[in-house]
Amino acid sequence: MSGAGDVDADSVLSDVEDDGADPIPITSNSPPPDEVSVEKLREILAELDQEKQARIAAEKAKTELQTSFNRLKVLAQEAIRKRDEFGRLRDDAVREKEESTKLLEETVRQLEESAKERQGLRSEIEKSSHMMVTGIEKISGKVNGFGGSGSALPRSQKYTGMAAVTYGVIKRANEIVEELLKQNDASVKARDQAREQIEQRNYEIAIEVSQLEATISDLRDEVAKKTAAVEGLEKDLVVKDEKLNEVSESLRKEESAGLQLKEFVNNLESKMESLRPLLIDQLNFVSKIHNQICSVYKIVDDAGYSELSESLFVAQETDIDENVRASLAGMESIHELTRIVVQKVRDVVEEKNREIQSLDETVNRLVKEKDQIGSLLRSALSKRMASNPSSNELFLAAENGLREVGIDFKFSKILGDGKLAASNDKPNKTEKEEEDEIYTLAGALEDVVKASQLEIIELQHTVNELRVEFT
Repeated sequence: MSGAGDVDADSVLSDVEDDGADPIPITSNSPPPDEVSVEKLREILAELDQEKQARIAAEKAKTELQTSFNRLKVLAQEAIRKRDEFGRLRDDAVREKEESTKLLEETVRQLEESAKERQGLRSEIEKSSHMMVTGIEKISGKVNGFGGSGSALPRSQKYTGMAAVTYGVIKRANEIVEELLKQNDASVKARDQAREQIEQRNYEIAIEVSQLEATISDLRDEVAKKTAAVEGLEKDLVVKDEKLNEVSESLRKEESAGLQLKEFVNNLESKMESLRPLLIDQLNFVSKIHNQICSVYKIVDDAGYSELSESLFVAQETDIDENVRASLAGMESIHELTRIVVQKVRDVVEEKNREIQSLDETVNRLVKEKDQIGSLLRSALSKRMASNPSSNELFLAAENGLREVGIDFKFSKILGDGKLAASNDKPNKTEKEEEDEIYTLAGALEDVVKASQLEIIELQHTVNELRVEFT
C-alpha cells in the first residue's frame, strides 16, 4: 500500500514538474515581404505545426493534471478515513487500557478483602478444629473408659475437612489472580502493539498530509465557491430555525394543554374514587329496597312469591362500571317488581272492597231484619199486654233480656197503644196458653237477636280490620 502511494506521489510530482516547465519558445522572424520565398513559407508552416503539436501536448498535460488531481483527491479522502479509523482504534485501545486498569484495581481490592477474610476464617477454622479435636478426644476418652479400643483417630497426611476446603478456596483464588494477571499482561501487550501501529500510521499520515498540502491551494478556490453555497444554506437554516421556533412554541402550548387535560383527568379520577362508597351504598340500598318489595309481594300474594328472584346486586369494591350497571339493573328490577306489586295490591284492594261492600250489605240487611223483628215484637207484645195486663213482670224480664243482648227496648212505650186496642180484642185462649206462647216467642226472639248481634259484631270487627289494614 505504501509502495503504491509512493508511485502515485512520484507520478503526481512528475506531472506537476512537467506542468511547471518553461513553455516552448516560438520564434517568428518576419522578413520583409519582398524577401518571402518558398523556403520561408515552409519554415512558417513547420513552426505552425510545432505550435499545434505544442498545443496538443499542453491539452494532454492538462488532462493528465486533472486525472492526477482526481487521484490526489481520492487519496486525500482515503487518508482522512484511515486517520479517523486509527484514531478510533487508539481511543478503543485507551478505553481498554482504562478498563483493564480498573479491573486490576478491583482484583487487587478483592484480593486484599479475601486476605482479610481468610485471616478471620483461619482463626475461626483453628478454633473450630481445636474444638472438634478436643471434643473427639474427650469422646474417645469416654469410649476408652468404657472398655473400648484405645487406638488414636485416623489422620490424613494432607489437608482434610475444613482445612481442605480452605486450601481449595485459596487455590481457586490464586488461579483467579494468575488468570487476571495474564489478562492484564495481554492487555498491556495489545496496548503497546496498538500504540506502535498508531505511531507508524501517524508517520505515514504525516507523509501523506505533506503530499496533500500541495493540492490544498488548488482546492481553496473550490472551497470559496462552496462557501458562497454554504452562506445560502445558512440563510435557509435561519429561516428554518424561525419555523422551528414557531413549531416549538406550538408544542409548548400543546404540552400545557396536555398538562391541564391530565390534571382534569386526575380530578375526575379523584371524584370517581370519592363517589365509589356512595355508589356502593346506593347499590346496597337498592338491594334492600328490592328485598322489601319482595317482602310486600310475599304479604300480598304468598303463592306467587316463588316466581320472584332474590336480589343479586352485590356491590363491587373495585369496578365502578360494574356497580353502575348493577345499580341500573337493580332500578329496572325494582321498577318491574313495583309494577307487579301495584297490580297485585290493586287486585287485593278491589277484592277487599268487594268484601267490605258485601259485608256492609249484610250488615244493612241484618239491621233491617232487626228493625222488622223489633216492629213485629212491638206489635205482638202490645196485643198481649192489652189482652193480659198481669204480664208486666214478663215484659220487664223480656226488657232485661233484650238489654243484655244490646237492644234497649221499653214495653212501657207501647202500653198506651195496647190499652186503646184492648177493648177491640177478645181473648180466645186460656191464660196458661197465652203465657206459654209469650215465653216461647220471647225465647225465639232472644235467640234470633243474640245470633244477629254476634254476626253484626263479627262483621264490624272484620270491617274494622280490613280498614286498618288498608290504611
